[in-house]
Order: sequence, then C-alpha cells, then structure tokens
Amino acid sequence: MYKLLSLFLAGLLLASCRKDDLIECYPTTTGVTVPASSASNLSLAEFSRRNGVPMQTFNVVLGAQAQTVTTTGGATITLPANGFLLPNGAAASGAAVLKLREIYTVPDMVLTNMPTNQPGRPGDLLISGGEFNIQVYSNSQRLRLAAGSALTMQSPIPTSQDTTRQYVWRRPAPLTSAPFDTTGWTRVSQQQVQQLPGFYRATLAFDSLGWCNIDQYWQRYSSNSRTSLLVNTPANGLSDTRVFLRPVGFNGLGRLYPTNSSGSQWTQSMPPGSEVVVAVLQSIGGQLYYGTQRLVVQANATVTPTLTPVSEATAVQLIRQL
Repeated sequence: MYKLLSLFLAGLLLASCRKDDLIECYPTTTGVTVPASSASNLSLAEFSRRNGVPMQTFNVVLGAQAQTVTTTGGATITLPANGFLLPNGAAASGAAVLKLREIYTVPDMVLTNMPTNQPGRPGDLLISGGEFNIQVYSNSQRLRLAAGSALTMQSPIPTSQDTTRQYVWRRPAPLTSAPFDTTGWTRVSQQQVQQLPGFYRATLAFDSLGWCNIDQYWQRYSSNSRTSLLVNTPANGLSDTRVFLRPVGFNGLGRLYPTNSSGSQWTQSMPPGSEVVVAVLQSIGGQLYYGTQRLVVQANATVTPTLTPVSEATAVQLIRQL
C-alpha cells in the first residue's frame, strides 16, 4: 500500500512546482468583513494567503558589521558581517531587506498550511519549537549565504514544549504547489539546538535560506507499533480539501495524505492510544466548510467528521480554538 501511495504522491509532486518559497500574506483578517465577490469564491490557497501569519520586513545594511533584528514574536535574528552573496556570486553590501515569517502555534500552522510532517514517512510528526521563513533581498535579488557564514537565531520556547532534544530542520526549495506539500521537513545533519532559559538558540547555515524549523521527535513514535487512521470527507478533489491532525497536548500538526484522486479518503500512520483532534477544512464552490473530531487512535480507525458551512471569520475563530 505504501508503495502505491508513494507513486501517487510522486505524481503530484511532479505536477507543479513554484520557483520560490516566498508567500506574501495579508495580515490576519479575523473579524474583518470579506467583500462579497471574494467570499463567494474563496479557495483554500486564498484563505491561507489572507489568514496565514503575515510577512515581517526589516531594513538592514549589509557589510562589515553584523545586523540584529527583533521580530514581533520575540525572536532575534543576527545576520553575519560580510555574509551574503548576490546571485552572480559577488559579495552583497549596502541596503537590504530581511523578510521573515514565524509560527509558534498549531492554529497558525493550520492557517498558514505549514504542518510538521517528515518526508517519506506518512504519519511521523515532529513537535515544533517554531517554524520560520527567512529571506534576504537586495534590489529585489534574493541573496544566499556565503560559504562559512551563518545566521544566529534566538527564539522563545513555546509553553507546551518539553525538554526533549531539539534539532534544526528545513524544507527543500522549491516547495511543491501540488494540493499539499509532499516534501516535509528534513533534518539538517546532526545540528542540535541550544536551550537557554525561555529561549532556543540555533545557528542557520543553509546555502539559501527559506523555511526552517526547530523541532523534536514525537516520543510516541519511539515504539514500533503503528496503525492506519483513515478520515472520510466529501469528495472535493485535492486542491480544496485539507485534513489535519493535531496530537492533543503537543505543538505539532500532521497533514493527512489522500488515498484517491477524488479527495474523499485521507490517511496517516499513527501510534495506537494517541489522543488526537482531526480537523477538516474544505472549500466547495467558494463556500468554506469546517469540522473536527477528537478521538483516541485505535487499530485501523476510520472517522468521518461532521462538516458545517462557515464564514471566513468563523473558520479562523474555530481554528484558533484547536
């Protein structure tokens, strides 16, 4: 079954890729009236664009001095001195713009469509200490780090996070623009994260910065026991159906994989006995539908959450309650 599923996912991955992993977002629109023309044709891609975590921008000056910025979430990012290159390989200097997005909670993971799956291991979830998209531009040219250079990031520890060892993870670029991201998070070598009182400290030395994640392995996967969880949804294709799974009490989010092209069944491999919340978000003819179901995973469990039509603002409000 997994071989067939892998072939199916590979086909989706090849179907369409975007050239960059930068997603410009509007600020969160909770409580804001949506224009009728938009509300009547709201895809899930547009829903995430409008309600995902917003992009923050910082003006910096590249050169002989390191630059440090502080984000709205309380993280500090230090850019190295003489550490960036233009696309042609020349050293970058002078005025530049740091663009950043930061995600610390499960609701923001859902709204931004940034789950914490590992690639090639359906169901294996990571528990996140923070997801970050970091990019640096000079005159609209995206910069990359010079060899031997690195950013230093210090970010607040989410309140639900335990003391399990954290590692640095990243997402390959480009991300797929298929109905869901099949690439998942890849661990960056053996790079560990330093834990300070109230903060994580990590060194980011990717050649080209993009999405990175401070993550730990979910300890429920330490045993070899697994079972298949199947979620039924109304057939709606793949682009406008998202099925998420939140492990209760943990700051992680799985996005389930489809078992058919109609988008009526979604699966994930889970450790039995885990308490989880399944959340389904659909857009059918521009109308949003949302529903959740809480359960303790049993062997070969099948669930069918009840979906209710909701407005954009109500969908955001309900997702914020996950």
